Amino acid sequence: MSHDATDMNLLMVHADVRAPVLPDGLADQAARGQSVPDVAPQPSSFWDEGGDPNDLGAQRWGVIAPQGPEGDRLLALIDPLIRLRGEQQGDRAVKVYRVPPQMSAPEAMRWKKQVFDGGADLNIEVPRYQLILGDLDQVPLAVQQAQQSDGYVGRLAFDADDGYAAYVDKVLRHERRAAVAGGPARSLFFTVHDGTAATTAGHRTLIGPGLDVVRRRHASGQYPAREILELGDRALPSPDELLRAVGDGDPAVLFTLSHGEGAPRGGWRTYEEQLRRQGAMSFGREGHLVGDELRTRPFLPGGIWFMLACYGAGTPSTSAYRHWLAQLAAAGQFRGKPEAVLSGLPAAGDHPFIAALPKAVLANSDGPLAFMGHVDLAWTYSFQELDAGAAGRPARFMAITRSLLKRDRCGIGLRELVRYFDQTNGELTALYDEEALARSRAETPRVDAARQGHLWMLRQDLSAYVLLGDPAVRLPPAEVAEAAAPRPIEVRGAPEAAPTITSPAAPIDMFAGLVPPASAFATPAPTSEVIEAIEAALAHILLGEQALAEIAARVRMSRPELERLVAAYRAAGRRTAP
Repeated sequence: MSHDATDMNLLMVHADVRAPVLPDGLADQAARGQSVPDVAPQPSSFWDEGGDPNDLGAQRWGVIAPQGPEGDRLLALIDPLIRLRGEQQGDRAVKVYRVPPQMSAPEAMRWKKQVFDGGADLNIEVPRYQLILGDLDQVPLAVQQAQQSDGYVGRLAFDADDGYAAYVDKVLRHERRAAVAGGPARSLFFTVHDGTAATTAGHRTLIGPGLDVVRRRHASGQYPAREILELGDRALPSPDELLRAVGDGDPAVLFTLSHGEGAPRGGWRTYEEQLRRQGAMSFGREGHLVGDELRTRPFLPGGIWFMLACYGAGTPSTSAYRHWLAQLAAAGQFRGKPEAVLSGLPAAGDHPFIAALPKAVLANSDGPLAFMGHVDLAWTYSFQELDAGAAGRPARFMAITRSLLKRDRCGIGLRELVRYFDQTNGELTALYDEEALARSRAETPRVDAARQGHLWMLRQDLSAYVLLGDPAVRLPPAEVAEAAAPRPIEVRGAPEAAPTITSPAAPIDMFAGLVPPASAFATPAPTSEVIEAIEAALAHILLGEQALAEIAARVRMSRPELERLVAAYRAAGRRTAP
Protein backbone atom coordinates (compact mmCIF):
# COMPACT_ATOMS: atom_id res chain seq x y z
CA MET A 1 0.00 0.00 0.00
CA SER A 2 1.26 3.48 -0.85
CA HIS A 3 1.37 6.10 1.86
CA ASP A 4 1.03 9.83 1.59
CA ALA A 5 4.23 11.69 2.43
CA THR A 6 2.27 13.83 4.84
CA ASP A 7 0.92 10.93 6.91
CA MET A 8 1.81 10.84 10.60
CA ASN A 9 3.27 7.45 11.47
CA LEU A 10 3.70 5.74 14.83
CA LEU A 11 6.83 3.75 15.68
CA MET A 12 5.09 0.98 17.63
CA VAL A 13 4.08 -2.61 16.93
CA HIS A 14 1.95 -5.18 18.77
CA ALA A 15 4.29 -7.37 20.80
CA ASP A 16 2.64 -10.63 19.77
CA VAL A 17 2.59 -10.31 15.98
CA ARG A 18 5.01 -7.36 15.63
CA ALA A 19 2.64 -5.72 13.19
CA PRO A 20 2.21 -1.93 13.34
CA VAL A 21 -0.47 -0.67 15.71
CA LEU A 22 -1.29 2.01 13.11
CA PRO A 23 -0.27 0.42 9.80
CA ASP A 24 -1.73 3.25 7.74
CA GLY A 25 -0.72 6.08 10.05
CA LEU A 26 -2.88 9.15 10.46
CA ALA A 27 -3.71 11.62 7.74
CA ASP A 28 -2.28 15.13 7.76
CA GLN A 29 -5.76 16.47 8.56
CA ALA A 30 -5.68 14.71 11.95
CA ALA A 31 -3.76 17.60 13.46
CA ARG A 32 -5.92 20.28 11.87
CA GLY A 33 -8.67 22.03 13.75
CA GLN A 34 -8.15 20.12 16.98
CA SER A 35 -8.25 22.05 20.21
CA VAL A 36 -4.95 21.96 22.03
CA PRO A 37 -4.18 22.90 25.63
CA ASP A 38 -2.67 26.21 26.59
CA VAL A 39 1.11 26.06 26.59
CA ALA A 40 2.94 28.00 29.26
CA PRO A 41 6.32 29.43 28.26
CA GLN A 42 9.23 27.39 29.55
CA PRO A 43 11.80 29.14 31.75
CA SER A 44 14.86 30.57 30.09
CA SER A 45 18.28 29.39 31.17
CA PHE A 46 19.55 30.88 34.40
CA TRP A 47 23.18 29.81 34.03
CA ASP A 48 26.07 31.90 32.78
CA GLU A 49 26.13 30.90 29.12
CA GLY A 50 29.59 32.42 28.72
CA GLY A 51 31.27 29.50 30.48
CA ASP A 52 32.45 26.18 29.07
CA PRO A 53 29.41 23.85 29.18
CA ASN A 54 31.73 20.84 29.63
CA ASP A 55 33.41 22.38 32.68
CA LEU A 56 31.98 20.79 35.83
CA GLY A 57 33.76 23.37 37.97
CA ALA A 58 31.73 26.12 36.33
CA GLN A 59 28.49 24.27 35.63
CA ARG A 60 28.35 22.05 38.75
CA TRP A 61 26.92 18.57 39.15
CA GLY A 62 24.11 17.59 41.50
CA VAL A 63 21.70 14.79 42.35
CA ILE A 64 17.90 14.64 42.59
CA ALA A 65 16.75 11.71 44.74
CA PRO A 66 13.48 10.47 46.24
CA GLN A 67 12.49 11.57 49.71
CA GLY A 68 12.94 9.26 52.69
CA PRO A 69 14.90 6.04 53.25
CA GLU A 70 14.60 4.99 49.59
CA GLY A 71 16.47 8.10 48.51
CA ASP A 72 19.09 7.56 51.22
CA ARG A 73 19.70 4.04 49.93
CA LEU A 74 20.10 5.16 46.31
CA LEU A 75 22.49 7.94 47.29
CA ALA A 76 24.65 5.45 49.17
CA LEU A 77 24.78 3.17 46.12
CA ILE A 78 26.29 5.86 43.89
CA ASP A 79 28.54 7.40 46.55
CA PRO A 80 31.78 6.68 44.58
CA LEU A 81 30.38 8.63 41.62
CA ILE A 82 29.29 11.49 43.88
CA ARG A 83 32.79 11.72 45.34
CA LEU A 84 34.38 11.67 41.88
CA ARG A 85 32.15 14.44 40.57
CA GLY A 86 32.82 16.48 43.70
CA GLU A 87 36.55 16.25 43.01
CA GLN A 88 36.05 17.16 39.36
CA GLN A 89 34.17 20.31 40.25
CA GLY A 90 37.01 21.57 42.42
CA ASP A 91 36.41 19.58 45.62
CA ARG A 92 33.11 21.34 46.12
CA ALA A 93 30.27 19.53 47.84
CA VAL A 94 27.71 17.95 45.53
CA LYS A 95 24.24 19.43 46.05
CA VAL A 96 21.48 16.90 46.68
CA TYR A 97 17.77 17.63 46.20
CA ARG A 98 14.90 15.46 47.43
CA VAL A 99 11.50 15.23 45.76
CA PRO A 100 8.18 13.46 46.44
CA PRO A 101 7.15 10.49 44.25
CA GLN A 102 4.22 12.27 42.58
CA MET A 103 4.17 15.69 40.95
CA SER A 104 2.22 17.09 38.02
CA ALA A 105 3.96 19.23 35.41
CA PRO A 106 2.85 22.51 37.08
CA GLU A 107 3.97 21.20 40.47
CA ALA A 108 7.36 20.22 39.06
CA MET A 109 7.80 23.70 37.60
CA ARG A 110 6.82 25.24 40.93
CA TRP A 111 9.33 23.02 42.76
CA LYS A 112 12.01 24.09 40.34
CA LYS A 113 11.25 27.75 40.95
CA GLN A 114 10.84 27.57 44.71
CA VAL A 115 13.34 24.88 45.75
CA PHE A 116 15.87 24.10 43.04
CA ASP A 117 16.63 27.74 42.26
CA GLY A 118 14.67 29.98 44.61
CA GLY A 119 16.28 33.20 43.39
CA ALA A 120 17.37 34.38 46.85
CA ASP A 121 21.03 34.22 45.86
CA LEU A 122 23.11 34.12 42.71
CA ASN A 123 22.84 30.74 41.03
CA ILE A 124 26.60 30.17 41.04
CA GLU A 125 26.22 26.92 42.97
CA VAL A 126 23.08 25.65 41.24
CA PRO A 127 24.10 22.48 39.34
CA ARG A 128 23.40 22.46 35.65
CA TYR A 129 24.30 18.77 35.45
CA GLN A 130 21.64 16.84 37.34
CA LEU A 131 21.47 13.08 37.90
CA ILE A 132 18.03 11.77 38.90
CA LEU A 133 17.95 8.56 40.94
CA GLY A 134 15.04 6.15 40.79
CA ASP A 135 12.28 4.95 38.49
CA LEU A 136 9.31 7.02 37.32
CA ASP A 137 7.30 6.09 40.40
CA GLN A 138 10.12 7.36 42.65
CA VAL A 139 10.98 10.63 40.89
CA PRO A 140 8.23 11.74 38.48
CA LEU A 141 8.86 12.14 34.76
CA ALA A 142 7.52 15.70 35.11
CA VAL A 143 10.60 16.60 37.18
CA GLN A 144 12.98 15.36 34.49
CA GLN A 145 11.11 17.23 31.75
CA ALA A 146 11.00 20.45 33.76
CA GLN A 147 14.69 20.27 34.66
CA GLN A 148 15.93 19.43 31.16
CA SER A 149 14.30 22.53 29.70
CA ASP A 150 17.53 24.35 30.56
CA GLY A 151 19.71 21.83 32.39
CA TYR A 152 21.76 18.77 31.50
CA VAL A 153 19.67 16.00 33.05
CA GLY A 154 19.95 12.21 33.17
CA ARG A 155 18.39 9.42 35.19
CA LEU A 156 19.55 6.13 36.71
CA ALA A 157 16.85 3.55 37.36
CA PHE A 158 17.49 -0.13 38.02
CA ASP A 159 15.43 -2.94 39.48
CA ALA A 160 18.18 -4.10 41.85
CA ASP A 161 20.96 -2.48 43.84
CA ASP A 162 23.68 -4.23 41.86
CA GLY A 163 22.57 -2.32 38.75
CA TYR A 164 23.55 0.99 40.35
CA ALA A 165 26.86 -0.42 41.57
CA ALA A 166 27.68 -1.92 38.16
CA TYR A 167 26.91 1.31 36.36
CA VAL A 168 29.03 3.43 38.72
CA ASP A 169 31.92 0.99 38.40
CA LYS A 170 31.65 1.15 34.61
CA VAL A 171 31.69 4.94 34.56
CA LEU A 172 34.72 5.13 36.83
CA ARG A 173 36.53 2.53 34.71
CA HIS A 174 35.91 4.39 31.45
CA GLU A 175 36.83 7.75 32.94
CA ARG A 176 40.22 6.33 33.83
CA ARG A 177 40.49 5.09 30.25
CA ALA A 178 39.59 8.55 28.97
CA ALA A 179 42.82 9.91 30.47
CA VAL A 180 44.75 7.95 27.82
CA ALA A 181 45.02 9.43 24.35
CA GLY A 182 43.09 7.66 21.62
CA GLY A 183 41.41 8.17 18.31
CA PRO A 184 37.92 9.14 17.18
CA ALA A 185 35.05 6.68 17.54
CA ARG A 186 32.72 5.09 15.01
CA SER A 187 29.34 6.54 14.08
CA LEU A 188 26.75 3.79 13.50
CA PHE A 189 23.28 4.16 11.97
CA PHE A 190 20.96 1.17 12.06
CA THR A 191 17.52 1.09 10.43
CA VAL A 192 15.18 -1.87 10.79
CA HIS A 193 13.84 -2.13 7.24
CA ASP A 194 10.68 -4.04 8.08
CA GLY A 195 8.63 -2.59 5.20
CA THR A 196 6.26 -0.59 7.43
CA ALA A 197 5.23 2.96 6.67
CA ALA A 198 6.87 4.38 9.79
CA THR A 199 10.36 2.94 9.29
CA THR A 200 10.19 3.62 5.55
CA ALA A 201 9.36 7.27 6.24
CA GLY A 202 12.06 7.38 8.90
CA HIS A 203 14.75 6.15 6.57
CA ARG A 204 13.59 8.37 3.71
CA THR A 205 13.36 11.62 5.68
CA LEU A 206 15.79 11.09 8.59
CA ILE A 207 18.45 8.42 8.14
CA GLY A 208 19.12 8.83 4.41
CA PRO A 209 19.34 12.65 4.40
CA GLY A 210 21.10 12.55 7.77
CA LEU A 211 23.82 10.32 6.37
CA ASP A 212 24.26 12.75 3.49
CA VAL A 213 24.79 15.53 6.02
CA VAL A 214 27.33 13.72 8.20
CA ARG A 215 29.28 12.32 5.24
CA ARG A 216 29.61 15.79 3.78
CA ARG A 217 30.70 17.24 7.11
CA HIS A 218 33.03 14.31 7.72
CA ALA A 219 34.75 14.97 4.40
CA SER A 220 35.35 18.59 5.46
CA GLY A 221 36.66 17.58 8.88
CA GLN A 222 33.59 18.78 10.78
CA TYR A 223 32.16 15.42 11.85
CA PRO A 224 34.79 13.73 14.06
CA ALA A 225 34.06 10.05 13.39
CA ARG A 226 36.67 7.45 12.54
CA GLU A 227 34.16 5.90 10.17
CA ILE A 228 30.46 6.14 9.38
CA LEU A 229 28.59 2.89 8.99
CA GLU A 230 25.07 2.50 7.66
CA LEU A 231 23.67 -0.79 8.92
CA GLY A 232 20.42 -2.66 8.49
CA ASP A 233 19.82 -5.26 5.82
CA ARG A 234 17.08 -4.06 3.48
CA ALA A 235 15.84 -7.55 2.70
CA LEU A 236 16.12 -9.41 5.99
CA PRO A 237 16.33 -7.21 9.13
CA SER A 238 18.00 -9.20 11.88
CA PRO A 239 19.06 -8.59 15.47
CA ASP A 240 22.20 -10.61 14.74
CA GLU A 241 23.54 -7.94 12.41
CA LEU A 242 23.23 -5.28 15.12
CA LEU A 243 24.71 -7.54 17.79
CA ARG A 244 27.75 -8.24 15.61
CA ALA A 245 28.29 -4.55 14.87
CA VAL A 246 28.31 -3.49 18.54
CA GLY A 247 29.82 -6.56 20.16
CA ASP A 248 33.48 -5.49 20.30
CA GLY A 249 35.20 -3.25 22.83
CA ASP A 250 35.42 -0.17 20.63
CA PRO A 251 33.25 2.77 21.85
CA ALA A 252 30.83 4.10 19.29
CA VAL A 253 27.77 6.30 18.92
CA LEU A 254 24.82 4.17 17.82
CA PHE A 255 21.62 5.63 16.34
CA THR A 256 18.81 3.16 15.71
CA LEU A 257 15.42 3.59 14.04
CA SER A 258 12.82 0.89 14.63
CA HIS A 259 9.43 0.14 16.09
CA GLY A 260 9.20 -0.31 19.82
CA GLU A 261 6.99 -3.08 21.13
CA GLY A 262 3.70 -2.00 22.66
CA ALA A 263 1.01 -4.19 24.15
CA PRO A 264 0.00 -7.35 22.29
CA ARG A 265 -3.50 -7.52 20.90
CA GLY A 266 -5.75 -7.96 23.91
CA GLY A 267 -3.23 -6.35 26.27
CA TRP A 268 -0.44 -7.64 28.47
CA ARG A 269 -1.22 -10.72 30.51
CA THR A 270 0.57 -9.37 33.57
CA TYR A 271 2.24 -6.15 34.66
CA GLU A 272 5.50 -8.08 35.10
CA GLU A 273 5.40 -9.13 31.43
CA GLN A 274 4.82 -5.52 30.43
CA LEU A 275 7.82 -4.42 32.48
CA ARG A 276 10.04 -6.99 30.77
CA ARG A 277 8.97 -6.43 27.19
CA GLN A 278 7.41 -3.05 26.49
CA GLY A 279 9.76 -0.85 24.50
CA ALA A 280 11.75 -3.81 23.15
CA MET A 281 13.41 -3.16 19.79
CA SER A 282 11.33 -4.85 17.10
CA PHE A 283 12.83 -6.48 14.00
CA GLY A 284 9.47 -7.43 12.54
CA ARG A 285 9.13 -11.09 11.67
CA GLU A 286 12.80 -11.67 12.51
CA GLY A 287 12.35 -11.16 16.24
CA HIS A 288 13.27 -8.49 18.75
CA LEU A 289 15.84 -7.39 21.31
CA VAL A 290 14.67 -7.38 24.92
CA GLY A 291 16.49 -6.47 28.10
CA ASP A 292 17.03 -10.06 29.23
CA GLU A 293 19.15 -10.72 26.13
CA LEU A 294 21.52 -7.80 26.75
CA ARG A 295 22.29 -8.04 30.46
CA THR A 296 25.64 -9.79 30.11
CA ARG A 297 26.72 -10.00 26.47
CA PRO A 298 28.95 -7.18 25.14
CA PHE A 299 26.74 -4.51 23.60
CA LEU A 300 28.28 -1.15 22.62
CA PRO A 301 30.89 -1.12 25.45
CA GLY A 302 31.61 2.42 26.58
CA GLY A 303 29.41 3.81 23.81
CA ILE A 304 26.23 5.86 23.64
CA TRP A 305 22.93 4.67 22.17
CA PHE A 306 20.15 6.83 20.73
CA MET A 307 17.06 4.65 20.15
CA LEU A 308 14.19 6.14 18.15
CA ALA A 309 11.10 4.00 18.88
CA CYS A 310 7.88 4.08 20.90
CA TYR A 311 8.43 3.46 24.61
CA GLY A 312 12.15 2.91 23.98
CA ALA A 313 13.14 4.77 27.15
CA GLY A 314 10.02 4.08 29.18
CA THR A 315 6.28 4.32 29.66
CA PRO A 316 4.58 7.28 31.39
CA SER A 317 1.53 7.10 33.64
CA THR A 318 -0.57 8.72 30.92
CA SER A 319 0.06 9.73 27.34
CA ALA A 320 0.29 13.35 26.27
CA TYR A 321 -1.79 12.29 23.26
CA ARG A 322 -4.72 10.72 25.13
CA HIS A 323 -7.19 13.61 24.81
CA TRP A 324 -6.06 14.35 21.25
CA LEU A 325 -6.70 10.77 20.11
CA ALA A 326 -10.11 10.86 21.80
CA GLN A 327 -10.95 14.03 19.88
CA LEU A 328 -9.87 12.42 16.61
CA ALA A 329 -12.08 9.41 17.27
CA ALA A 330 -15.07 11.61 18.09
CA ALA A 331 -14.51 13.57 14.87
CA GLY A 332 -14.24 10.40 12.78
CA GLN A 333 -10.60 11.14 11.83
CA PHE A 334 -8.96 8.17 13.55
CA ARG A 335 -8.28 4.98 11.61
CA GLY A 336 -8.82 2.59 14.48
CA LYS A 337 -9.55 2.69 18.17
CA PRO A 338 -7.62 4.95 20.57
CA GLU A 339 -7.63 2.10 23.08
CA ALA A 340 -5.39 0.06 20.79
CA VAL A 341 -2.77 2.83 20.70
CA LEU A 342 -2.98 3.56 24.42
CA SER A 343 -3.18 -0.03 25.66
CA GLY A 344 0.48 0.09 26.63
CA LEU A 345 -0.16 2.63 29.41
CA PRO A 346 -0.03 1.22 32.96
CA ALA A 347 -3.33 -0.13 34.24
CA ALA A 348 -4.97 1.27 37.35
CA GLY A 349 -2.74 0.58 40.33
CA ASP A 350 0.40 0.00 38.21
CA HIS A 351 3.30 2.43 38.01
CA PRO A 352 5.01 4.20 35.10
CA PHE A 353 8.46 2.76 34.43
CA ILE A 354 11.78 3.07 32.67
CA ALA A 355 12.04 0.36 29.98
CA ALA A 356 13.88 -2.89 30.65
CA LEU A 357 16.09 -2.56 27.56
CA PRO A 358 18.03 0.56 28.64
CA LYS A 359 18.11 -0.70 32.24
CA ALA A 360 19.81 -3.88 31.05
CA VAL A 361 22.45 -2.27 28.83
CA LEU A 362 23.32 0.44 31.35
CA ALA A 363 23.76 -2.15 34.13
CA ASN A 364 25.89 -4.27 31.78
CA SER A 365 29.59 -3.78 32.52
CA ASP A 366 30.20 -4.23 28.78
CA GLY A 367 27.37 -1.91 27.79
CA PRO A 368 27.01 1.78 26.92
CA LEU A 369 27.54 4.69 29.29
CA ALA A 370 24.32 6.46 28.29
CA PHE A 371 21.07 5.89 26.46
CA MET A 372 18.74 8.39 24.82
CA GLY A 373 15.20 7.45 23.92
CA HIS A 374 11.52 8.24 23.99
CA VAL A 375 9.04 8.02 26.86
CA ASP A 376 5.52 7.84 25.41
CA LEU A 377 4.35 7.30 21.83
CA ALA A 378 7.05 8.20 19.30
CA TRP A 379 5.76 9.65 16.05
CA THR A 380 7.59 10.59 12.88
CA TYR A 381 6.76 14.19 13.75
CA SER A 382 10.08 14.89 15.44
CA PHE A 383 11.93 14.64 12.12
CA GLN A 384 9.12 15.20 9.60
CA GLU A 385 7.43 18.55 10.23
CA LEU A 386 4.03 18.58 8.57
CA ASP A 387 3.49 22.31 9.04
CA ALA A 388 6.37 22.75 6.59
CA GLY A 389 4.99 20.32 3.99
CA ALA A 390 6.47 17.14 5.51
CA ALA A 391 9.94 18.64 5.28
CA GLY A 392 12.63 16.43 6.79
CA ARG A 393 14.65 17.77 9.70
CA PRO A 394 17.56 15.32 10.02
CA ALA A 395 20.08 17.87 11.27
CA ARG A 396 18.58 18.10 14.77
CA PHE A 397 19.36 14.41 15.33
CA MET A 398 22.68 14.43 13.48
CA ALA A 399 23.77 17.31 15.71
CA ILE A 400 23.38 14.99 18.71
CA THR A 401 25.69 12.37 17.20
CA ARG A 402 28.24 15.04 16.29
CA SER A 403 28.21 16.46 19.80
CA LEU A 404 28.76 13.02 21.30
CA LEU A 405 31.53 12.14 18.84
CA LYS A 406 33.45 15.30 19.65
CA ARG A 407 33.25 14.16 23.25
CA ASP A 408 30.87 16.69 24.70
CA ARG A 409 29.24 15.42 27.85
CA CYS A 410 26.03 13.52 27.12
CA GLY A 411 23.77 16.12 28.69
CA ILE A 412 25.02 18.63 26.14
CA GLY A 413 24.27 16.17 23.35
CA LEU A 414 20.61 15.89 24.32
CA ARG A 415 20.36 19.68 24.56
CA GLU A 416 20.82 19.71 20.79
CA LEU A 417 17.32 18.22 20.60
CA VAL A 418 15.79 20.02 23.58
CA ARG A 419 16.56 23.40 22.06
CA TYR A 420 14.25 22.55 19.16
CA PHE A 421 11.56 21.88 21.74
CA ASP A 422 12.22 25.35 23.15
CA GLN A 423 11.98 26.84 19.66
CA THR A 424 8.71 25.02 18.92
CA ASN A 425 7.26 25.92 22.30
CA GLY A 426 8.08 29.58 21.72
CA GLU A 427 6.47 29.55 18.29
CA LEU A 428 3.33 27.89 19.62
CA THR A 429 3.09 30.29 22.55
CA ALA A 430 3.42 33.24 20.17
CA LEU A 431 0.44 31.97 18.16
CA TYR A 432 -1.67 31.66 21.31
CA ASP A 433 -0.59 35.14 22.37
CA GLU A 434 -1.76 36.56 19.04
CA GLU A 435 -5.17 34.98 19.63
CA ALA A 436 -5.40 36.39 23.16
CA LEU A 437 -4.39 39.85 21.95
CA ALA A 438 -7.07 39.83 19.26
CA ARG A 439 -9.73 38.83 21.76
CA SER A 440 -8.62 41.57 24.16
CA ARG A 441 -9.35 44.05 21.35
CA ALA A 442 -12.76 42.50 20.69
CA GLU A 443 -11.46 41.28 17.33
CA THR A 444 -12.03 37.88 15.76
CA PRO A 445 -8.71 36.08 15.99
CA ARG A 446 -7.26 34.58 12.83
CA VAL A 447 -6.53 31.05 13.95
CA ASP A 448 -4.20 28.91 11.88
CA ALA A 449 -5.54 25.65 13.29
CA ALA A 450 -3.39 23.43 11.08
CA ARG A 451 -0.17 25.18 12.08
CA GLN A 452 -1.13 25.13 15.75
CA GLY A 453 -2.00 21.46 15.61
CA HIS A 454 1.23 20.51 13.88
CA LEU A 455 3.35 22.54 16.29
CA TRP A 456 1.57 21.02 19.26
CA MET A 457 2.29 17.50 17.95
CA LEU A 458 5.93 18.40 17.35
CA ARG A 459 6.23 19.91 20.82
CA GLN A 460 4.80 16.83 22.51
CA ASP A 461 7.00 14.49 20.49
CA LEU A 462 10.20 16.40 21.24
CA SER A 463 9.42 16.80 24.95
CA ALA A 464 9.39 13.04 25.53
CA TYR A 465 13.05 12.38 24.67
CA VAL A 466 15.10 11.73 27.79
CA LEU A 467 18.65 10.78 28.76
CA LEU A 468 19.29 7.71 30.89
CA GLY A 469 22.68 7.61 32.59
CA ASP A 470 24.88 10.27 34.13
CA PRO A 471 24.62 13.45 31.99
CA ALA A 472 28.29 14.19 32.72
CA VAL A 473 29.66 11.07 31.00
CA ARG A 474 31.33 11.41 27.66
CA LEU A 475 32.45 9.03 24.94
CA PRO A 476 35.87 7.52 25.77
CA PRO A 477 38.50 7.79 23.05
CA ALA A 478 38.70 4.73 20.86
CA GLU A 479 41.77 2.56 20.91
CA VAL A 480 43.79 3.20 17.77
CA ALA A 481 45.49 0.38 15.95
CA GLU A 482 49.07 0.45 14.68
CA ALA A 483 49.71 2.17 11.37
CA ALA A 484 47.78 0.51 8.58
CA ALA A 485 46.49 1.33 5.14
CA PRO A 486 43.44 3.59 5.14
CA ARG A 487 40.20 1.67 4.79
CA PRO A 488 36.96 2.82 3.18
CA ILE A 489 33.90 3.58 5.23
CA GLU A 490 31.59 0.61 4.93
CA VAL A 491 27.97 1.18 3.93
CA ARG A 492 25.82 -1.91 4.31
CA GLY A 493 22.45 -2.44 2.77
CA ALA A 494 22.64 0.65 0.56
CA PRO A 495 20.62 0.51 -2.68
CA GLU A 496 23.48 1.88 -4.69
CA ALA A 497 27.17 2.54 -4.19
CA ALA A 498 27.93 5.40 -1.85
CA PRO A 499 30.95 7.63 -2.29
CA THR A 500 34.03 6.16 -0.62
CA ILE A 501 35.47 8.17 2.22
CA THR A 502 38.74 7.01 3.68
CA SER A 503 39.62 7.33 7.32
CA PRO A 504 43.12 6.68 8.69
CA ALA A 505 43.41 3.83 11.15
CA ALA A 506 46.75 5.07 12.50
CA PRO A 507 46.93 7.55 15.38
CA ILE A 508 47.79 11.15 14.64
CA ASP A 509 50.61 12.48 16.80
CA MET A 510 49.26 15.86 17.81
CA PHE A 511 52.68 16.93 19.14
CA ALA A 512 54.92 15.80 16.26
CA GLY A 513 56.65 18.60 14.40
CA LEU A 514 55.52 21.37 16.72
CA VAL A 515 58.36 23.87 17.05
CA PRO A 516 57.73 27.08 19.00
CA PRO A 517 60.15 29.95 18.53
CA ALA A 518 61.89 31.11 21.68
CA SER A 519 60.08 34.45 21.31
CA ALA A 520 56.77 32.69 21.87
CA PHE A 521 57.57 32.38 25.56
CA ALA A 522 57.82 35.09 28.17
CA THR A 523 61.19 35.97 29.65
CA PRO A 524 62.61 34.12 31.45
CA ALA A 525 61.90 31.02 29.35
CA PRO A 526 59.95 28.32 31.16
CA THR A 527 61.90 25.64 32.96
CA SER A 528 61.68 22.01 31.92
CA GLU A 529 59.36 21.41 34.88
CA VAL A 530 56.96 24.09 33.65
CA ILE A 531 57.21 22.79 30.08
CA GLU A 532 56.21 19.34 31.29
CA ALA A 533 53.26 20.89 33.14
CA ILE A 534 52.22 22.77 30.01
CA GLU A 535 52.50 19.62 27.95
CA ALA A 536 50.35 17.72 30.44
CA ALA A 537 47.87 20.60 30.53
CA LEU A 538 47.67 20.63 26.74
CA ALA A 539 46.99 16.90 26.65
CA HIS A 540 44.22 17.23 29.22
CA ILE A 541 42.69 20.16 27.37
CA LEU A 542 42.73 18.37 24.03
CA LEU A 543 41.14 15.36 25.65
CA GLY A 544 38.56 17.57 27.33
CA GLU A 545 39.09 15.96 30.72
CA GLN A 546 39.79 19.00 32.88
CA ALA A 547 38.88 22.65 32.87
CA LEU A 548 41.66 25.10 32.03
CA ALA A 549 41.16 26.91 35.33
CA GLU A 550 41.74 23.69 37.30
CA ILE A 551 44.98 22.95 35.42
CA ALA A 552 46.23 26.51 35.84
CA ALA A 553 45.69 26.30 39.59
CA ARG A 554 47.53 22.99 39.79
CA VAL A 555 50.65 24.29 37.99
CA ARG A 556 50.44 27.61 39.91
CA MET A 557 49.98 29.84 36.89
CA SER A 558 47.34 32.38 36.02
CA ARG A 559 44.73 31.20 33.55
CA PRO A 560 45.61 33.90 30.93
CA GLU A 561 49.28 32.94 31.11
CA LEU A 562 48.52 29.25 30.68
CA GLU A 563 46.16 30.05 27.80
CA ARG A 564 48.90 32.04 26.08
CA LEU A 565 51.50 29.31 26.51
CA VAL A 566 49.16 26.55 25.42
CA ALA A 567 48.22 28.57 22.32
CA ALA A 568 51.90 28.98 21.47
CA TYR A 569 52.53 25.31 22.08
CA ARG A 570 49.62 24.30 19.88
CA ALA A 571 50.86 26.58 17.11
CA ALA A 572 54.48 25.52 17.13
CA GLY A 573 55.69 22.91 19.61
CA ARG A 574 58.46 22.51 22.15
CA ARG A 575 61.51 21.50 20.07
CA THR A 576 63.33 24.84 20.52
CA ALA A 577 62.31 25.30 24.15
CA PRO A 578 65.11 24.82 26.72
